[in-house]
Amino acid sequence: MQEEMQKIIKSVNLSWPKDYIIRYLYVNLAPFFRRDLKYFLATDEEKYQQYQAGFINRGFDIVCSTISDYFVNIFKSFGINAVKTAANSAKIPLFAVVVEGDNGWYFIDPLNDLFNNQYGLKTTEFGIIPYYKTLNNNFPHLISLPKEYIDDIDERLGIDKSLSIYFDRLHLEMSNRNLAKELYQIPSHDRLAIFESKMSFANESLINLGKVNGAFERIRLYLFLERVMFFKTEKRNLKIYLDTIQSIPKVHIEYKTPHNGKSILLEEQKEQEQYVLKKIN
Repeated sequence: MQEEMQKIIKSVNLSWPKDYIIRYLYVNLAPFFRRDLKYFLATDEEKYQQYQAGFINRGFDIVCSTISDYFVNIFKSFGINAVKTAANSAKIPLFAVVVEGDNGWYFIDPLNDLFNNQYGLKTTEFGIIPYYKTLNNNFPHLISLPKEYIDDIDERLGIDKSLSIYFDRLHLEMSNRNLAKELYQIPSHDRLAIFESKMSFANESLINLGKVNGAFERIRLYLFLERVMFFKTEKRNLKIYLDTIQSIPKVHIEYKTPHNGKSILLEEQKEQEQYVLKKIN
């Protein structure tokens, strides 16, 4: 992984504008990181103890502080000013980055955009004015980057964020009961069959898109697909969770039909570098 990261870093064109370098690294280095499972499964007290002691750098297993450190250092190596900052005043604050681009200083949050960048979706935490009072008090002159400007940078750098448009269309089809019935040729009352058809489609076409490798990012992927693919009534009977009892935590998806009590339990497994959903009941 280190070699692959170095290839990306070395491919940066030093003649690019600063905003291009920042964006290129922000998007293309994200697939190498994953949320630190030990930290995110810890109790609030244990998390606070780690925060007080100073977060330990665990390489690719990151928390908001350590991934911010990484991006600050990489930007500085290209002569770009960047600062890690506590964005809010929570007991354990969210750490993010303020960076000086071509037109001024702006906010980026590499942790909260991690999944979006890994899955190929448009970012939501890049060049925005965030709603954090602490951050805005400390950096009152932050600028926002227009969406059109970011889209133009992505196009020029060959960064493909078109999946967001695809999922907007998919949501219109799959969250509408009548359209879903026509799509799958299944009676609308057979809710379990509709659910199984949707998950079969996800299994074949959606769950291996992008480079989403961390356990928490895999959960985030299915929560994203839940919003895209299911009716409100389906969501009420759908449970997505991480089974941490196993030596390798795995995503589980459980659906229970409300009227007859029939249920299905799926487990995500990895086979030959591809993720698959398998029925385990």
